[in-house]
Amino acid sequence: MSSRSPRRPEPRRRAGTLAVLIVAFLIAGAAPAAAAPVPLPVTGVLSGGGRTAVVVDLGAGDAKGKRAVHVTLDGREQRAELVPVMSDGLAVSIVVDASTAGAAALPAWLSAAARFILEAPGSTQSVVIPDRFPAHPATEPLPGPSQVVGALTGMRAAGKRDTEAALAMARGQFPRAQTGRRVVVMYTSAADAGGAKAADLARDFRAAGTILVVVGTAAASEFWSAAAAATGGFFAPAGRPVVVPALDQVESTLRDRYLVCFATPPSLPARVDVRITTGDLTLTGQAVVPAPARGAPRHRVTPTIVGTMLMAAGLATVVAIIVLLIARARRPRPEAGPPGLTSVFVGRAGVPQTARGRAAVPRDRGTPWS
Repeated sequence: MSSRSPRRPEPRRRAGTLAVLIVAFLIAGAAPAAAAPVPLPVTGVLSGGGRTAVVVDLGAGDAKGKRAVHVTLDGREQRAELVPVMSDGLAVSIVVDASTAGAAALPAWLSAAARFILEAPGSTQSVVIPDRFPAHPATEPLPGPSQVVGALTGMRAAGKRDTEAALAMARGQFPRAQTGRRVVVMYTSAADAGGAKAADLARDFRAAGTILVVVGTAAASEFWSAAAAATGGFFAPAGRPVVVPALDQVESTLRDRYLVCFATPPSLPARVDVRITTGDLTLTGQAVVPAPARGAPRHRVTPTIVGTMLMAAGLATVVAIIVLLIARARRPRPEAGPPGLTSVFVGRAGVPQTARGRAAVPRDRGTPWS
């Protein structure tokens, strides 16, 4: 008898087995894995009134996904909230270059500012400040867009710029607004603020808890870019001549800006870790809450104020003495009457005693009963 040789697998079987292995490998590789954290763009840190607002850009996140924020300080999680910049509670100061030198671009600035305020949340408070000497608000703080648009429509170019004063006035508006909810949007043809340094300007805005956004005709402005970016804002070049559609980037860029708000740490400077989840994306980053700048204005009594107070107090004292003397001089004097006793008695006056017993009857000599 002849032995049978073992059967070898057919080529088709081999190919089928290999195909099954490949498919299994692909399925295993396609299994969902934890997404790696994405760096969080931190554009600025603002502090004021015991609150800190870290300005972040969530343009890369899922706009429809639910967002959550976590802030950690020294390994301990802090209570924090995530607030869109373009939301209820926004307070906007609109600064427009209304000088003679910027007259050519003024119509475009007014149109862009009107469109911006119309697209802002309906509860936004606004004020309009023309950049011309002397700097002075064109309106009081107004709710809603209608009166703001009317003020912009009637603006005319005249005089010289007063940019530094206009910006100082703008960041001082809305003192009750929360840190980070104040935004200054400036439309200008100027290359700088007219004397102030970009670093000093940014420091003042951070100390005021205010975001600065600048729209300018310069294609690339190092001054405005440095001043605005340090506050969580940005510089938007509009070109020369101004291309109006390019101005709409202000509203769209601010739509992607969010505020991570939490209580300012008691010890400064402090480094905090920020983690934001949005949909299937996780963004992580760090932010440094700086110590108050030495040059930042503080609410304190200066020697000039002390001297003024002392002078006022001294003047008030002199006036009080003069009034007292006049009052005494005008006091009516008592009318002259009969002269009174001029003798001075020393000692204790004697009190007459009540007579006891029978009263003595005086006797005159020669009377019948004597």
